[in-house]
Amino acid sequence: MTHFVSLRRASFAAAALSGIVLSNASAFADGMADAVARGSLRIGIAEENFVPWLATTKAGDRMGYEVDIAKGVAGALELEPVLVEMPFDQLLRGLTIGKVDVVISGMSVSAERAREVLFTAPYSVTDFKLVMDTSDLPGGAADNGYDVAGIKLGVADNTLADDAASAEFQEAELVRFSDEGDLRDAFLDGKVNGVIAPTPYPEFIVSRDPDKYVAEDAPLVTTVQAMAVRPDSQRFVNFLNAWLLENTANGTLEDIREHWFEGLEWLDQLDGYDPEATPSSTEDDKSGTAN
Repeated sequence: MTHFVSLRRASFAAAALSGIVLSNASAFADGMADAVARGSLRIGIAEENFVPWLATTKAGDRMGYEVDIAKGVAGALELEPVLVEMPFDQLLRGLTIGKVDVVISGMSVSAERAREVLFTAPYSVTDFKLVMDTSDLPGGAADNGYDVAGIKLGVADNTLADDAASAEFQEAELVRFSDEGDLRDAFLDGKVNGVIAPTPYPEFIVSRDPDKYVAEDAPLVTTVQAMAVRPDSQRFVNFLNAWLLENTANGTLEDIREHWFEGLEWLDQLDGYDPEATPSSTEDDKSGTAN
């Protein structure tokens, strides 16, 4: 997992530096100015659980990688962080109509999305890998990259992973799911032979039962995640990029990622987590995706 930080730390710093947008001091008020005037930063996050990006504690509070990032940004602005939850696919709309000041919610950068919002430099990289249940596969499946008739592969509908899978697999059947929980359940219940999932799901599930599950070494697609702000908020982008650059250099972002993606100390706080549960049910409670 450390390759997501250690090997890319320098590239994140360079990206943040090159992505800084300088603006005129007399620029119109933007999302940051609105937040400062209000005294609080409204941060859009998905209401769904995308563990470990976003999760719910036993007490009903939100926690996760994105929550720590969001609180760090609000703290740097000396503002109260207000987490505004809405469906993931409505976050950018909520941003553009002014319901939130910034979206920090595992939002992958794409040219299409950039037509509507401004993105910061990336602060995270996610690999989507194919994970297979090897217990009931057609002959020769592995030798042919699992792209054979009779194989069913689950993927989240209308995502970058879906686009990549459509281009990669011609013989295997792609089974699309609009709900992330249904996608997980279908894989764990054996309704699909494999699933295209983001880190850390592949590594986690293989570690639970390495005789049953196998993950491809090479990612099917790699995405970068960034914060999103309104199109009128160039000064805010400048601040956020500077914050990313500073906290990449001082190791804070690396520490946050290691805590959520490499350690499991937070599991006991997770709503629904049962340390006595079977590997399947524990995994069902634990994992999610974002895109």
